[in-house]
Amino acid sequence: MEKLIELAEKIKDKELKEKVIEFLKNPKLSNEEIIYPSSNPEEIPSSLNSHHSKEGGHIEHTTSVTELAIKLAEHFEKFYGVKINYDYLIAGALLHDWMKIYHFTKSQGIWKHSGCLIDHAVLTACELYARGFPEEVIHIVEAHGGDLGQTAARPQTIEALIVFYADIMDAAIESFIAPKEQAKIFLISEEE
Repeated sequence: MEKLIELAEKIKDKELKEKVIEFLKNPKLSNEEIIYPSSNPEEIPSSLNSHHSKEGGHIEHTTSVTELAIKLAEHFEKFYGVKINYDYLIAGALLHDWMKIYHFTKSQGIWKHSGCLIDHAVLTACELYARGFPEEVIHIVEAHGGDLGQTAARPQTIEALIVFYADIMDAAIESFIAPKEQAKIFLISEEE
């Protein structure tokens, strides 16, 4: 978590920086009608059966995506002269998977899906909206992951496109290089 806060400190807009840090530290849902159990973000995997499917994989993936997004932005800014809003880019990358804490629970030493019906990107985007985050950051979150056209929204800003591809690239590379015996987390049905 310390590394994520350090990355959030790079956000120049003071209000946005404070909102991001508060969200990282206190991801409680604003809507008290919907109650899902939450897990420690430092412990959960990023997925159950693909990339970063190990304890702590969520933080590793989030850190890697954010750092990769910054490097990609620097490259495209230098190479193509495109202007990047680093505040939005960093905020979106840091928060893109944050509500996965409501998707995984640990039972008898094994991580499993919690039963949360709302996709993590949608849940995160809704919470960011409820907390008054900029539309551009919400868009980055809702437009990440999966194949183009299969996300909640198609990336429409350079920042959203960079985070989209940083997320996919990090997941693919980690899946490729991760030792197969390291993946000790299995998708378990709700009937145990």
